[in-house]
This record gives sequence, C-alpha cells and structure tokens, in this order.
Amino acid sequence: MTSSAIESAKTDQRTESSLIHLLLPIARLLVGGGVGIDELVYAAKRAYLIEAMQAVARQGSRVNISRLSVATGMTRKEVSLLLSDSHKNKGVATRRSGQQRALRVLKGWLTDPRFQKRGGRPSELKYGGHKKSFARLVKLYGGDVTPKAVLRELERMEVIEFANASVLRLRSSRSPSSIELAYKLPDLARMFEDFASTVVRSSPTPDSPSFFGFRDSVVPSARDAAYFLRRFSRRAAALLEDFQQWSGGRESVESMSHEESGATRVALGVYLLRSDQRLPRNPREAIRRGRKRRN
Repeated sequence: MTSSAIESAKTDQRTESSLIHLLLPIARLLVGGGVGIDELVYAAKRAYLIEAMQAVARQGSRVNISRLSVATGMTRKEVSLLLSDSHKNKGVATRRSGQQRALRVLKGWLTDPRFQKRGGRPSELKYGGHKKSFARLVKLYGGDVTPKAVLRELERMEVIEFANASVLRLRSSRSPSSIELAYKLPDLARMFEDFASTVVRSSPTPDSPSFFGFRDSVVPSARDAAYFLRRFSRRAAALLEDFQQWSGGRESVESMSHEESGATRVALGVYLLRSDQRLPRNPREAIRRGRKRRN
C-alpha cells in the first residue's frame, strides 16, 4: 500500500471510531427503551436525505432523485421510498408542539418528588385540584395549555389511563424504560442539535457570533470530584438563573413561528459531568500498547 492509501485507511478508522462513540449514548437510550436497529437506520437515512436536499438547494442545483442518490449514497429506489414516506407523515409535524408540552408534563410526573410516592414511583393523581393533582402538574410543567389537551396527547401516546372516574395513573403495560425513552429522546434530540450546531459552525459572522468552550480534568479522588460538583453546580445554577431573569418578559408567543413574530431564538447551555471510569495507571503505556495492537 502507498503512504497515501495507509493514511486514508487510518483516517477512515478514526472516523469510524468517532462515529461509534458519537452513537453510543443514543444506542444506550434506544436499547434500554426496546427500540431496534431498524428504526435507527431508517431515521439516519431520513436525516441524510433531509440534509442532502438542503445542501443541493444551497448549491443552486436542481433537486431530483438522481442528485439526491449521489449526495447520500443511497439507491434511487431508497430515495423515492423515503420521499414518499415524508409526504405521508406531513401531519406529524403539526402535533410536535403539543407533544413536547405533554412530554414536559410526563417528565415532571416521573421526576418531581411532589408527584411521587415515598419510594420514588409516580403517584396516581386526581384530575383536578390545587395541590397534588394532574391539573397542578400541567400548570407547573405544561405552560399555558389546558389539562384536557395534555391528557388527550398522553392518551394518544398510550402512557396514561384512568384508574377510576377521576384519578389518573401511568399505564402499567408500558415499561419504565419505554416511558423514560418517550421524554428523554426528544430532549436529547433538541439539545444535541443545538450543541452540534455550535461545535461544527465554521466561522461565526459579526452578526451571529457564537461561543463554545469545554474544559475537563482528572482529579485524584472522589472527594475532589464531589467538591467540583458542589462548587460549580452553584455557579451553573446562578448563570442559568441570571439568563432566566434576563429573558423574562422577552419570550415570544410559542404558537407563532419565528418568521411570523420576528423573534430570534437565543440559548445558553451548561452541563456538569462526573465520570467514574477508571483510568490506566500509566496512560502513555496504554496508548503505546494500543498502537502496537493496531499495527
């Protein structure tokens, strides 16, 4: 093999390794929720097709099946089938806003101690009432939507049912992992899209500057890690609270699109991470051994 061929093979290996690590958290969530590989592959193809259509349009080229086939590496037949599915599923987008609100309510039910039993499991809730009720849950987590609208959406998702005429409960036929998937996956999709867009943005313009920064460190003990969480969680919370106070009163009406309201979306993200993954005693030796195995 020539040196260029060897370098190309190494680049392919690095790309494959990076993609695997990129997909591992998604795979972990999907496997835990009982979602098979076919659904992930189908979604990946749809995502490739959407991006290819936008890329071809940006280049000023004509968008057709042949051009999309070349851009995505899929066959013309696959592209045609995916385009057909896109037209069939147009109505799904109109339910997205209501579904997001319903998922926020579901997440509150599963995580807020005020709506849980002593063991941490979600309580059965009376439909109406001022304290521990479904109406109160919707008011806290659903915004300005009505409890009835959220109830209908959760019933459509088959995650909620009436225990009796006035008491609601989560369906026992749905496993905890599948319910968890229902609210975690949309959250992950929304945050990952924002995070990835910030990372891969080539060069911000003066009109739309962006900021991205990440720092990590290896501390010698669990005590140091605990101190890290105590110290920086307070700072992170204060930063987000400052943003919330600044943005208060500036929010546009959610039912209006950005184009209709003239609004511009702004966002601030903060996350803290503690990983207990054991590091090798001699990292340089581990790297050297890894290189030997690859060669």
